[in-house]
Parts: sequence; structure tokens; C-alpha cells
Amino acid sequence: MTRFLRTVFDVNENHRMFQADVLRWKCFAPHPFWDGSRGYALRYKGEIAAFGCLVPCRFLTGSGTVASCNVIDWAASKAVPGAGIMLYRHIQGLTGTMINIGGTPDARNVLPRIGFQARADIHHYTRVLRPWHYFRTADRKDWRSPLRLARDYRELRRATTPQAEACATRVSSFDGAPADAFPDPSVTQQVVCARTPESLGYFLACPAVKTEAHLFEREQTPAGYFLLSRIGRQCRVADLWIRSADRQEWAKAYAAATAAARMDPHTTEVTVAASSPLQTSALEQAGYRRTHAEPVFVLDPGSLLGDRSDLAVSLLENDGFYWSGDSG
Repeated sequence: MTRFLRTVFDVNENHRMFQADVLRWKCFAPHPFWDGSRGYALRYKGEIAAFGCLVPCRFLTGSGTVASCNVIDWAASKAVPGAGIMLYRHIQGLTGTMINIGGTPDARNVLPRIGFQARADIHHYTRVLRPWHYFRTADRKDWRSPLRLARDYRELRRATTPQAEACATRVSSFDGAPADAFPDPSVTQQVVCARTPESLGYFLACPAVKTEAHLFEREQTPAGYFLLSRIGRQCRVADLWIRSADRQEWAKAYAAATAAARMDPHTTEVTVAASSPLQTSALEQAGYRRTHAEPVFVLDPGSLLGDRSDLAVSLLENDGFYWSGDSG
């Protein structure tokens, strides 16, 4: 499996995403939303022809729970045409619905042909915390680099931090946190992804990245949370929820996550992704700049989600919170 993935993605043995401990976590570590292995391979004449790793997901719609999943590390051999689609079909039969966030150009071409529909967009945002250090440590520099440095300083000066940040406390785990701390579709009237202490504990155990857990409190009662993942000098707000439908409260929550990210003096940039207007408008209010967007595809042959397109997804729904393209 490892050799197959390295060959298809054209990376060397130092590529962190395909090293043994990371693959064990992705495919075999216990997950509260899935029983057994999450790595699926299609073989042809004794050789792997396609592979995919399943990321379980549960959508809370307000009227019920819909089991779903995303497939990451999707790879297919060109020597066996159709192998990747056959693998998708098999996995879809296990869950009823599937999602796919972004993906390679090949994946985006294949998905509509097998019934996936683009239902939403996930928007990616960035905020440079230390422009000079960000400039000095950039992997690549060109004639635009000084212009970007000036822009980052302008944005830092213009950023309007909400009057008061939400109260957040770093914790080692979410064990014992009440249900009110986690996503509830009745609060924002969106389709949200289920979170539990166990499911968030799974993400905290990812060996590919350093993660931090934080709880929001309101009148000494947990009212939300956020996860940070740190890769090099970049910190990602992997997931965030605050029990409110008010944009200002969400902006304060993102400001609190940004302040926590800044606690590491080596962090120069914070990134985050969000798919709902409530979140994206709060991010802009908190001083974040949109960089790009990716489509969120949905395969729902049984119409379990109906025509809902208000899906609130984050970097936890695929490998966005820990993915690194570095090969060393």
C-alpha cells in the first residue's frame, strides 16, 4: 500500500503523509463513527489497482443524523481503467452518502460522472501575524515578495479585533465536556458535523501534526471549542464552534483562536477554512483575508440530505488540518 501511494503521488519515502505511523492512524486507529479498518484497496491480478482512506462524518440536519464520509489518499493505477470509480462505488454502498472537498483535477473530473454534485464551497482564509518573519522565512521569493510584505503590514494595521475575545481555556482533552459544547444544528440552523469528545480525541491523536484543544466558556459553562494544528511556522484553526448564531460572537471566537495561535513565537501565519456565510463573515471581521475556495461535492442517491446545501464543514472533514506537501 505504501509503495503504491508513493508511486501514484510521485513522492519519496520521506513524505510524512505516507509514513507508517500516519497511515496506521488514518486507516486503523479506533474511530467512534466507524467500525474496523478505514483503508480500502481494490486488487487486480494480485496487485493494488486503487486505494482510498475513509474519513467518517455524521451530518446533523435538525431532523436526524446522516452518516457520510470523505475519501482521502484516493489513488488509482492507470493500468486498470475504472478501478478508482469501482472503489468509490464500493465505499458509497457502506455509507449511503459521501462528500469530497476539493481534490485533484482528476478527482474533480471523475466525481460528477459518478453522481457527485457541488453543493457548497469551502473558503480558505489566512492572517499573517508576523509579516517580517513570514517574509524572511518564505520558501520562495520573487519580485512580488516586497509587495506581499507591504500588504501584510497594511492588513495587520487595518485588522479590527473584536472588542472582547471569547473566554477560552486550553485543555488536554474534551473528556467530560457537556453536549452543549459541541455543534448543534438548532443553534445556527445549518447542517453541522457531529463532534464528540471521542471523535475530537481521535483528531488530537494525529501523529503528523501538533494539535491543541481549547474550550470556550460562558458563565463558567462550556459553550464551544476550537482545535489548533501547528505545522512548522503555520498554525491552522482546524475546527471551531461557538454556541451562538451571532456573527459578532463568532468573530470574537476566531479572535480568541488567533490569540492562542500567536502564543507560539515561531508562528507567523494562521489559516482557517469555513463554508457558511456566518463563519466567513466573522472571519473577515476578525481580520482574515480570503485566499481561495474549493467545491464541496456530495453524493446522495437516497436524498438523505434532501437539497440542503448549507453544509458547515471544516478542515477535519478531510486531511486539511494536517496535510503537508513536504517530502522531507
